[in-house]
Amino acid sequence: MLFITSVRVNPGMVEDAREFGDELLKNPPTGVKFLQVYHTLGRYDAIWIYEAEDSQVIIDFLHRSRDVSTTG
Repeated sequence: MLFITSVRVNPGMVEDAREFGDELLKNPPTGVKFLQVYHTLGRYDAIWIYEAEDSQVIIDFLHRSRDVSTTG
């Protein structure tokens, strides 16, 4: 399945979010394949486009990102 997520970096977490994102792209969660990552200006800081086997895989991995970002 194809997924698109809007990502907003939590206040004061820019460096931590950058490190998290770099690691995520180098070692994506099992079952997740990132297709595109766009950095944006405005309400959200990034858009992630990726494929995954099912939505539970995505839910689990997005929970890990909560310390540094909020998704929409």
